[in-house]
Amino acid sequence: MGDDPAVGPDPEDAPDLLVGATWSCTSAAPGAHADPGGLDAGLAWLPATVPGTVASALRSVGAVDPPVERLDGQDWWYRCRFAGPVAPGAHDAWVLELDGLATLADIWLNGRHLLRSESMFAAWRVAVGELGEENELCLRFAALTPVLAERRPRPRWKVNGVTSQNLRWVRTSLLGRQHGWASVPAPVGPWRPVRLRGARPVEVTRRRVRASCPPGDGPTTGTVTVELTVSGSACPPVDAPPDAGLTVAGRTVALEARPAGPGWRLSGTLTVDGIDRWWPHTHGAQPRYPVRAVVAGVGIDLGAVGFRSVEADRSDGGFGLVVNGVPVFCRGACWYPIDPVGLQATDDEVAAAVALARSAGCNMLRIPGGTVYEDERFFEACDRAGILVWQDAMLGPVDPPDDEAFLEAVAAEVTQVLDIAAPHPSLAVLCGGQELEEQPAMLGLPRDRWRSPVTDAVLPDLVAREVPGLAYVSSSPSGGDLPFQADAGVCHYFGVGVYLFPLDDLRRSSPRFVTEGLAFAVPPERVTLEEGFGGDLSAHHESAWKRAVHRDAGSWFDLEDVRDHYVASFFGVDVAALWRTDPERALDLGRAAVTEVVTAAAAEWRRASSACAGMLMIALRDLRVGAGWGVVDAAGRPKAPWYALARAWAPVAVTLTDEGVNGLDVHVANDTAADMAGTLRLGLHTASYEVESASCPVTVPARGSVTVRGEGLFDGFRDLSYAYRFGARTYDLVTAELVGPTGDVVARSAHLPGGPIREVDPDVGLQAQAEPADGSMWLLHISTGRFAQYVQVDVPGFVASDSWFHLEPGGRRTLQLRPEPGHDRRPTGRLRALNSAETAVVAS
Repeated sequence: MGDDPAVGPDPEDAPDLLVGATWSCTSAAPGAHADPGGLDAGLAWLPATVPGTVASALRSVGAVDPPVERLDGQDWWYRCRFAGPVAPGAHDAWVLELDGLATLADIWLNGRHLLRSESMFAAWRVAVGELGEENELCLRFAALTPVLAERRPRPRWKVNGVTSQNLRWVRTSLLGRQHGWASVPAPVGPWRPVRLRGARPVEVTRRRVRASCPPGDGPTTGTVTVELTVSGSACPPVDAPPDAGLTVAGRTVALEARPAGPGWRLSGTLTVDGIDRWWPHTHGAQPRYPVRAVVAGVGIDLGAVGFRSVEADRSDGGFGLVVNGVPVFCRGACWYPIDPVGLQATDDEVAAAVALARSAGCNMLRIPGGTVYEDERFFEACDRAGILVWQDAMLGPVDPPDDEAFLEAVAAEVTQVLDIAAPHPSLAVLCGGQELEEQPAMLGLPRDRWRSPVTDAVLPDLVAREVPGLAYVSSSPSGGDLPFQADAGVCHYFGVGVYLFPLDDLRRSSPRFVTEGLAFAVPPERVTLEEGFGGDLSAHHESAWKRAVHRDAGSWFDLEDVRDHYVASFFGVDVAALWRTDPERALDLGRAAVTEVVTAAAAEWRRASSACAGMLMIALRDLRVGAGWGVVDAAGRPKAPWYALARAWAPVAVTLTDEGVNGLDVHVANDTAADMAGTLRLGLHTASYEVESASCPVTVPARGSVTVRGEGLFDGFRDLSYAYRFGARTYDLVTAELVGPTGDVVARSAHLPGGPIREVDPDVGLQAQAEPADGSMWLLHISTGRFAQYVQVDVPGFVASDSWFHLEPGGRRTLQLRPEPGHDRRPTGRLRALNSAETAVVAS
C-alpha cells in the first residue's frame, strides 16, 4: 500500500485497536535515544491523551504551560501498549493512520521503524501487516532547537516576531513561536487522531470530489466530478476493472476505471438538473446533496456537496466575492483554534463556535497562515451554518524558501487540505499565506523580492489543477502599489486601532476588502473575569492578564494601550487615573470604546456607496482568558463588540453614518432574496423623553440597500448629528427602526449626537423581569424610565440575544436568554447601563 494521505475512518471498519488504549509521554535530551529500545531506563512517564500535545499532557498533571524553549528543546516520546485483535486471523492486514504529527516525527511499531514525517500538516497511512498478542507503538518528536540552529541560506527578510528565522524551513505552526502574541504553548506531539484498524476490502487512498454550477439565482444544473484511487481485497485483478457507480440526488452513473499502481483510479461526472443553490446564510438557504459511490459492491459515503458559484471580482483594483452571480459583502473574523493548548475540540464545541459566528452575522471565517489547518468537522459546520471560508496556506510571515523539497511539502499538504475542503460549498478562497508580501515591502526590499515561487507558481498552479475556479489570493494583504495599502486588493486594516487614527479614517483609507483588522484588547464580560481571575480587577497588572494581550514584537505598547487611547478620545477621561480609582468602569469604558469603533466600521463599510466588499475582524475568539483581541472570549462567551456586529451585520440591518454638516444618513441593507417593504421611523430623544419622530415608507430591493437622509424626514431643520452646534445639544439620542408590515421591528440602530460622552445618572430607572419560554429558554423583559446608554445584560449561566445597546427613554425590549451547556438554574443577575449609577436586579 505504501504511505498515503489518510481519508478518514469508515463506520463499517473493524474496531480501532487504539480506542481506549493508554498513552504516556516523556522527554529526553535531543538524540539521546535513536530508537525505543532504551526508553525504560530512568525516564519519568506522564499520562497523555491522543490526540493531544505535550502541553496538554503537562497541563493535565497540573503543570503550567511550558515555554517554547522546553517544548522545542527536547525530544518527546509517546508510547502506547495495546492488545492484538481478539480473533487472530480475522485481519491479516492492518493500517496505521496518523492524521497529524507535530513536527519531526518517527514512528515505530513493535520495534520496527515505519515512518519519518517532517511536516506537522501531513497525514499518513501505513500498511503494517499482522500484529502480535501484545504490541507497542512508539512516536518520537525530535527537538526542533538543534534543527533551527543549523546553518541555512539567509532569508530575504527577517521577522522580529518569531523565535527563529529558520522556522521558515520547517513545516510547523507559528503558534507559541511568535513573540508578543497571546501566550500559548507551541504545538508538539500527535495533535490529530492516531488509528490502527483492519484493512478494508476497498481502501480509498485518495478521494477527490468537486461540485459546481453556473452563476445565477434560482434552481440550476449541478455537476459533480469524482475521482477515487482504490485498492484492497474486494478489488479484482488489474485486468478486470471493478464495477463502480456514483449516485447524487437519485441519479447514478458508472465510474470509469483505469489501472493505478496496485489498484484502480475511478472517475466520473454526473449532472443533476433542478438542484437548489447553496448560499451564505445572510443571502439564502444551505441545501446539500449526499454523494455516494459503490465499488465492487462496497458502499462508500463521500459526504454531501452544495452547489454554488463563487467568482472573484478584481475590477477597479479591488477584491470582492460574487456568489451565485450576487456580490456579497463578506463579514466575519479570523478563526483561531478553540483549544490552543491541545489543539482539540469536540464536535459540539466546533458546531457551537461556528453557530456563534453565524449569530453575529458572520458569513465568512478566515483561517490565517501561521496557525493550523482545521479538519473536516469545521467545514461541515460552516456548510450547515452558511459561512464562507477563506483558507490560508500555513505560510508567513517568514520568507518561504525557494527549495524543491520545501515546495513539494507545501504542495502535498495543500493538496490534502483541498481534498478535504474542496467538496464543501463553504470553501471560497485559498490564499498563499500571511504577510508574505507585506513584510519584505515594509522592510524596504525592491519589488522583485516581494513575491515567492510558492505563492506565485506552486499554489496558483495547484488551485487551477485541483479546484478550477476557486478564488486564489497570493498573500494577505496584497494588491496595489504597496501590498499593504488599504484601497487596493485585500488589506489588513489597523488605521483605526494600532495607528490611533480617528474614526474618519474608516472612510479616508477606503479599504476594498479587510481580511483582518480592528485589533483591540477587548475585556471579557464580568462572569468570565470572575471565573478566570476571581473577579480581582488588580489582575489587570498581573502577568496572567497580560499573557492574553497582543503586542507587536519590539513595540513599546500593546493592544490595551490602543484601546485606552480610544477610551480617552471618546469619553474624555484620564484612563490611567480611572484605573486607579474605578477599574470596573475603566473596563466598561474599554468595552464601550471598542463597540463604538466596530459599530462605526460596520456602518461605514457596508453602506451602498462604500467601495469595501469585506470586513473580517482580527479574531473571532480569544486564545486565552483575558483581554484578548477576539469578539468572543476564551470561554466561548460573546463580548461587547459581538453584539454590535450582530446588529450591524444582520441580513436585514439598519445602520447610521454621521455625514458632518450633510446630516445623518440611515442605511437599510437587505441581503435576502425578497424585497423588504416597511416603514422607517426615526425618533429624537432627550435623556427624559421623545421630542418627536418621523417616518417614511421604504422598499429595500432583494440583495440591495437604500439610504435615506435622516433630516429629510422632518419638516424643517433638525441637527441630528450635532454638526452645527448652535447652542447646547438638542438630542441625547437618535433612534432608527425598520418596522415590517405586521408592525414588528425588523432592525434598529441608534446614534449619539456629539459623541458618546454622557453624564452618569443616579438611576435611569432600569427594570428587568425574566419568564420561562419554550424549553430551556427564558425571556427577559427590559424597560427604562430615562435614556439608558449601553445596556448590559449580566446574567451568569445565560447568553443574552442582545446586550450593549442603547435604550430610549420609556423604551422596552424583550430579549432571549439561552442557558449555557449544563446550566439548569433560574436566571439571576444584573442589568447595567453605562450612564446609570444604579443597576437593576434580574428577577425571575
